[in-house]
Amino acid sequence: MRKSLLAGAAAAIGLMASSAQAAAADARSCLTRAEATNLAVAMLPDLLDAISKKCATALPEAATLRAGLPPLLERYRPAADAAWPKALLVIGKAAGDTLQGIDPKLIRPMIGPMLGDMFGSSIKPADCPQIDRVVTDLAPLPPANIADLAITLVEIGQKSGKKSELVICPTDDKTTASL
Repeated sequence: MRKSLLAGAAAAIGLMASSAQAAAADARSCLTRAEATNLAVAMLPDLLDAISKKCATALPEAATLRAGLPPLLERYRPAADAAWPKALLVIGKAAGDTLQGIDPKLIRPMIGPMLGDMFGSSIKPADCPQIDRVVTDLAPLPPANIADLAITLVEIGQKSGKKSELVICPTDDKTTASL
């Protein structure tokens, strides 16, 4: 059960990163672990906000994704803001010429709603209590740790042959990514 909840969290962060990578022309392109982690940290508040909106009617008022979300987002936004310049480079790498000529200040507000629409459509109300439990369990962790965990789970999925929009470049390096 715990393994499936963590896999669900990884899938959620993988989905958020795929919004940027979906524009990549070459399906074999990959992100370094550091790039994927920075993207995940930058998109974490938008992802949680989208999940919260989708699950609002399926959770009790006291749920983390409802009552606990504002303080959680307040904690995560500074890390997201700090990671955004590196995430923008990743988005640019994935999008290629698609974003050329667009003011970088306009890209971030576009990504959030796109992420919400994309991710929200994949959530079933029946899954919301489990998703809320994962968010509650991970809430005490710093955003970088949550992102690193999610990317590790994506890598494990890749090694087992699972398809993902988020492709992490293979590496022999056993060290963790630094932000």
